[in-house]
Parts: sequence; C-alpha cells; structure tokens
Amino acid sequence: MSGPTLGEYVIAVAGVALMRQAFTGDADGRAARAAEIRDVLGQLDRGTRLRAPVGTEYTVQSGYRQWSATYDQPLRLFPIEEPPMRALIDSIPPGTALDAACGTGRYSAILAQRGHAVIGVDVSAAMLDIAREKLPGADFRAGDLTALPLPADSVDAVVCALALVHIPGVSAALREFARVLRPGGRLVVSDVHPFLVTLGWQAQFPGADGQRGFMRLHCHLPSEYISAANAAGLRLRGLAEPPLTEAAVVTPAADIVPEANRAAFVGLPAVSIWDFELPG
Repeated sequence: MSGPTLGEYVIAVAGVALMRQAFTGDADGRAARAAEIRDVLGQLDRGTRLRAPVGTEYTVQSGYRQWSATYDQPLRLFPIEEPPMRALIDSIPPGTALDAACGTGRYSAILAQRGHAVIGVDVSAAMLDIAREKLPGADFRAGDLTALPLPADSVDAVVCALALVHIPGVSAALREFARVLRPGGRLVVSDVHPFLVTLGWQAQFPGADGQRGFMRLHCHLPSEYISAANAAGLRLRGLAEPPLTEAAVVTPAADIVPEANRAAFVGLPAVSIWDFELPG
C-alpha cells in the first residue's frame, strides 16, 4: 500500500483540527483551518514539495533495523508513557520478569534496577544487539510475541511496551503472556491509543538518507483487549489513558501547519496503559 503525499497528510490534520474546533465557538480558529486547507490545495496544484510522499514505509523488521541506531533518543510518546508504566513496575515485587518486545532494553534496564532477573525477547536482531551491550547480565532471546521462547509458568511479571500495535490482533500475544506467567503474576502493557491509530498515526522515525520513515500501526480497541484478557484468564486491575501534550505532537504536519497540528492532537488520549493479573 502507498502512503499519502505530504500535502494530503497536512490537509487531513487541518481537517481533524477543524472538526475538533467546529462546536467550540472559535470562529477565528475555524477560519484559519479552512484557509490552511485552501492554501495546501493550491500548493498541490502548483506541484510543490507537498506532492512528495509523507515518508518511506518499512516493514517491522526493516524498520526497527533502521530505527535501532536512534531509538534510544527521546521519542514523542516516551515522556507520556513512562511515568504510569514506572509506577506500575514499582508496585511489582522483584522476581523473574519478561520484557516482551524489549527493543533496545528500555524497560529491561528499569526492571533490572528494581531487582528483577530480566529475560528480554524481541524479533529485531539489531535491537537485541544494543540491549545486550546495555545489560550484559540479562538474558536476551530472539522470539515472537505470539510464540514466546519460554516455558509455561516461568516468570512473575511481563512488561510489553508500545509493541502490540505492530500486530493485527492482541489475542495470541495475551494468551502467550498468560501462559508464561506464574499464578499471581502481573502483566503491564502500553499501546498506542486507538484514537491516534484511527486518525492515521504511524510509528515514524529517521529513515535512510535523511528521509522520514514509518511503520503502519494496528488499531486495538479496549473491547478487544478485554475479550482477549478474559479468554486468557487474566484479570483487569486498571487502565490509564494519559493525554497527548504539546511537546508530543510531532507529526509531518507540525512545521507546516503548527496551530492546526496542536488543535488536532493535543489532549487526545496518547497511550493505553493496561494492568492485568493472572489469578493465583
């Protein structure tokens, strides 16, 4: 599938902003959004840079291979996602913890600092290489979220951060998490909020030759999570949905229509933070 042009994306963002401002009484804001849309349409007709693709699409494997070199730099959702995730991790007694889709070991390091024996699993060899350098004492393994390379009842906690959005459905992964958990174990999951995925957010990163890269994301509604968790025997302890901040709304439209970009996204739910338990 081909992605949109930069101009099409900017028009879409301005349209979302216009919809959010439609019933606010902000007539000036609505007029500004309409003017931005007209201007971008004119630029598209004139053949400006806005006719270029919004970015190069990558598969999950090729994308994370490219992204691994810069993944540990501050990313737009990390400052929103990490505080509630850390608070949940702090509530879990030290034991054996699985960092599922561990990437470069962002949460593996936090789990190790909290006294856990850490097992990290990821499909990206490039990300695992960085994680191993960062935490030589942890056990990092190549593997898939839907077929974890661990025996049943082998860990006390599972953490999975911003990864399930890369797979079409959550049922198989939650079933695997429940399988490897010991009774009484905890599962903490963060995911890109379905609001954002529905509005076209993708995993964006610096691509090759300085071009923008992106990987497509999958929308997982709360009802899907609840149904999958119930089927896997998991009990819901809590759900948090922290909102997007102005600093986090970094999109391809941000430097072209900054006011529309802020109006479109600031305040929308950014991530879903799920806290589950496997009953003893």
